[in-house]
Amino acid sequence: MNTTEHVVIVGGGTAGWLTAARLGAMADRQFDITLVESPSVPTVGVGEGTWPSMKATLQAIGLSERALISECDASLKQGTLFHGWRTGESNDSYLHPFSLPPEYASKNIAEYWRRDGLRYPFHEVVTPQALIATTQKAPKTADTPDYAFALNYGYHVDAVKFAGLLRQHSMTRFGVRHVEGHVAGVNSDAEGFLTGLVLESGDSLSGDFFIDCSGQKALLIGDHFQMPFQSARHVLPNNRAVVTQVPYDEPNDEIHSCTQSSAQDCGWIWDIGLQSRRGVGYVHNADLVSEGEAAQTLRHYAEQTVGAKVAQDLACRTLNFEPGYRSTAWTHNCVAVGLSGGFIEPLEASALAMIEQAASFLVESFPIHRDLMGPASRAFNRKMVDNWASILEFLKLHYVLSDRDDTLYWRQARDEAGISEALADKLALWQVRAPWHPDTPRIDELFPAASYQYVWLGMNGHLNGVLGSANQHAARDTRGSSDLDPILFKVRERALQLSRAMPGNRQLLNALRTNNSSATVTA
Repeated sequence: MNTTEHVVIVGGGTAGWLTAARLGAMADRQFDITLVESPSVPTVGVGEGTWPSMKATLQAIGLSERALISECDASLKQGTLFHGWRTGESNDSYLHPFSLPPEYASKNIAEYWRRDGLRYPFHEVVTPQALIATTQKAPKTADTPDYAFALNYGYHVDAVKFAGLLRQHSMTRFGVRHVEGHVAGVNSDAEGFLTGLVLESGDSLSGDFFIDCSGQKALLIGDHFQMPFQSARHVLPNNRAVVTQVPYDEPNDEIHSCTQSSAQDCGWIWDIGLQSRRGVGYVHNADLVSEGEAAQTLRHYAEQTVGAKVAQDLACRTLNFEPGYRSTAWTHNCVAVGLSGGFIEPLEASALAMIEQAASFLVESFPIHRDLMGPASRAFNRKMVDNWASILEFLKLHYVLSDRDDTLYWRQARDEAGISEALADKLALWQVRAPWHPDTPRIDELFPAASYQYVWLGMNGHLNGVLGSANQHAARDTRGSSDLDPILFKVRERALQLSRAMPGNRQLLNALRTNNSSATVTA
């Protein structure tokens, strides 16, 4: 029986080093870990938003939250605020927060909104997070322990600094061996299992299990194993991003609590607030706008907050990508994690979440010998394909619910031809009931029914032509919204209480960096 005694990870960045740390932190680990990365291939440097799941991941590897905040320019993310997605008008905005509606396990509050005609913005009244997040308040105070919170949150991080922190932590805490070099060749046995790598220096690395974190190059899963890549451009046509870093006007400018997502003529712009700067990028369809025009759109967006002179001097980078994934991300003794396994546009910050998903599976089902490679790989591939399908469905939802038809981009993005059967079924069922638990039956769903509710009601999607008229399919339950009054009153009281108690984002982050609790405000 061939046991797994040596794991080799190809590629660094967040994918490589986060996977190394998760494997390194495994209880009773019986294998060594080597990570090899090219010294001349930089980290992509984007993918700066995480889900709340990152808190548990960092706890699992024993990394201090204050270290993340101090060393990665990090801030706390409470959700995504969408602008201009439904109509493009100035008052067109809604929030997808990280907190659930009240009594979420048993009561479908979204059904009342569907039935009563959306008299109130859903996100504003079903969670205190709406008031806190949209007023740049923090989700916790400085005397709250690491990873604990009053309101759920993820992070905005400097991706390059984050990878560096994970590298240092993996090497010092878990003894991960770091090798710099270019992979020039791959060795395998008669059954096709990898046995080692040959570096350009002539050195070789032997191993029993290999993890491909080489990004879009996909050196092992793509170049060597030739596992096919399944394009998703027929669903989501964006394939390029122009990115830049925008300074604050003043060092103490407040920091946004949410990722800002602003719809544009040929795509959308993300705006992520870190402690020292903002990370801003224009995701778009390269077939419809030139690189230069996209860069100018990005600078025009920045101009609104930093002025024309600063905006025109911003340095822009271009990132090209093909949206899609590998349906077989694990074959033989090689698994792809990160961009080598796939990438879909970053509308809901799923890239780092997919790395977390892959790394967690490896920890829970690590193949300690070759006989387990087959069962583990098949289970992993099924899980990842389901995850990619969930991401594609949820992101497509943002587009098909839009009323915009002012540009070719939006007409194409809303095209019903790109709607999966599963999403089409959901849209049909939501004519007679709001999104609810039957729509997301798996315990490990990437997006709970609450996420569908926030987007569906935020976009007023049930009034769109793609769904027909909800009024034609009124629910039989005719109870009034007065049933909700006590519940929503408690939400409002909690929101006002937290608004008095929570510090501003920058105040909290400054306090955490200096390890004091001066950001605590007495209600």
